[in-house]
Amino acid sequence: MSFHRRRYPYYNRLRRLLPLVFAVSLSLLILFAFLSFFAPPPGDSDRLHPGVRYSSNDPIKATGFRVPRGGGRPDRDIWRSRNAEFFYGCSNASNKFANAKTVTRNDRYLVIATSGGLNQQRTGIVDAVVAARILNATLVVPKLDQKSYWKDASDFSHIFDVDWFISFLSEYVKIVKQLPLKGGRVWTPSRMRVPRKCSERCYINRVSPVLNKRHAVQLNKFDYRLSNKLSDDLQKLRCRVNYHALKFTDPILTMGNELVRRMRLRSKHFIALHLR
Repeated sequence: MSFHRRRYPYYNRLRRLLPLVFAVSLSLLILFAFLSFFAPPPGDSDRLHPGVRYSSNDPIKATGFRVPRGGGRPDRDIWRSRNAEFFYGCSNASNKFANAKTVTRNDRYLVIATSGGLNQQRTGIVDAVVAARILNATLVVPKLDQKSYWKDASDFSHIFDVDWFISFLSEYVKIVKQLPLKGGRVWTPSRMRVPRKCSERCYINRVSPVLNKRHAVQLNKFDYRLSNKLSDDLQKLRCRVNYHALKFTDPILTMGNELVRRMRLRSKHFIALHLR
């Protein structure tokens, strides 16, 4: 009996606390519901700026965002939305990032053979530019995978604007369309692979000695072969390649705009599904 009498006061205290815990939980739930109700919708940051006028006759300009073909400013400025104060562009190179002419060695050429689907190959192209910069080498326009089961015979120039790719990145990495002749003959590069997620030090230790000896190296099966843990300037270079340098050819852009136009004529809402 004494045991039960000792625990009885604690039991009463617990019973008195239960209404308080319930009240606090209910208050937090109401607060979250209130904040959710007044929070801007997910697409709010993508609205048109009220100070910019668009023609209602053009469904694409009136309701969509298009990347400019010439690399200039888009029709819509995504940085003018009311939520833009929380974000800022950060892909520009710092003052410490030397010009390609200063760091590129004329006796080093890096050839890349991408692998996988177009999305994986695009990632490989982005990483190839950064790898060439790490190795102070001239990059040869990457080769696309033409041996996979879908047997796509397209090369780089069929999908991306190769001249824009070379000119846009000229300040950061020297890029050529093909290997120069060696002694009047076609130059066959030394072939090798690097492990996945290879770091900056990994490239310097594994590939740089071969470049010093053979002067031209081809990295095969180049998919996800560069680490995500890089210096800020190299990560920014990645962004410039992916979002600025890799521009689709005019026929692909024309077809894409036409598909979007037809979709928007049928409905205001649609989704894109990436099947794997």
